[in-house]
Amino acid sequence: MTDAVERGATCPVAPRGWPNPLLPEYEQLPEGRPLTQVTMPSGSKAWLVARHDQIQRLLADDRFSVEPHPTFPIRFPAPQELLDMIAKDSKNLLVTMDPPRHTRVRQMALPDFTVKAVEKLRPRVQELVDEYLDRMEVRGGPVDLVQSLALPLPARVICELAGIPDAEQDTFTRNAAIMVGTRHSYTMDEKLAANEELMKYFATLVTEKQNNPTDDMLGNFISRAGRTEEFDHHGLTLMTKMLLLAGYEFIVNRIALGTQALLEHPEQLAALRADTEGLMPRTVDEVLRHFSLVDEIIARVALADVEIDGVTIKEGEGILVLKGLGDRDPAKYSDPDAFDIHRDARDHLAFGYGVHQCLGQHVARLMLELCLSGLIQRFPGLRLVESDEPIELVDGLPPVHKLMVGW
Repeated sequence: MTDAVERGATCPVAPRGWPNPLLPEYEQLPEGRPLTQVTMPSGSKAWLVARHDQIQRLLADDRFSVEPHPTFPIRFPAPQELLDMIAKDSKNLLVTMDPPRHTRVRQMALPDFTVKAVEKLRPRVQELVDEYLDRMEVRGGPVDLVQSLALPLPARVICELAGIPDAEQDTFTRNAAIMVGTRHSYTMDEKLAANEELMKYFATLVTEKQNNPTDDMLGNFISRAGRTEEFDHHGLTLMTKMLLLAGYEFIVNRIALGTQALLEHPEQLAALRADTEGLMPRTVDEVLRHFSLVDEIIARVALADVEIDGVTIKEGEGILVLKGLGDRDPAKYSDPDAFDIHRDARDHLAFGYGVHQCLGQHVARLMLELCLSGLIQRFPGLRLVESDEPIELVDGLPPVHKLMVGW
């Protein structure tokens, strides 16, 4: 007997309790989380994968591809012109490359994202965190934590990693904030305009770094790429956008959601204050695990027949990895829906798994650690302040555009 279910329904993208206004047909996966086959808007077949162990096995399997394919699982109907544009641009994006090219390109960026390299950033990131906390303290509460810390801090860190001159940082931070903002904050026209301005700026930045090499993450990547024939100028511009923006929304949300979770669990917050050094690593992992569900679905397409636990995923069929559900798998974590900073959650899927695991994960961890540590140490009376502005859900995902705190 195979552990599989076939459905014709729209695939779920959010766990129970997280309403999805774009997919009112959402249904929870069957008990036991079997591989569940669904029909995509294009008519192609895809398999939902929600068990932690199966997610790890499938994301580590090189018989699944991230590159464009006629039956690649796209969750919403899209005009062919858009699909063609995505397919064209995807050739220049690390996240949509298969090995061996993915391996070559990732190695160009990897030296500046290792644990050792990122640890060298700690003193400077600490200075930046202190700077924003100083401003909060001088201004006095209540303040919007998103605008005061969660948005600007990662933008500054990214700018410094990329060697963006101080005089040009506003171009990045202003438009990046629009790009990750919700529809509550910005219109689609504003987002498109921000994207256009950023692409023009990134093209200029690439040219500048080609002509005048710099010793920073972006400068080093462009120099290494320049010794190969992997990218033309437009390709380097697209890679620049990916390197600088791919993790921005991720860390903005984790700083805000992690703070909110701690303030909603005062006993755990007290324990963390009493042993910050000892408990902070587990706290960071638990924030990442618990809020893994706020992220995108990981999609792949099978390049060959693949059998897993008695189920055959046929060549050309897609898989949709629900990593948020994988990180809430009761077979992996006890009481998985609870927020618990004492649990060992190091094996979470927030950064993905396999060769496409997030390149900037150590930078994200560092920022989250220093922000949470700084907040709870600087403001012993930190508390949530009620706001009449709800968190807006976009595609079932809860980006936080406002979080009022006082102390």
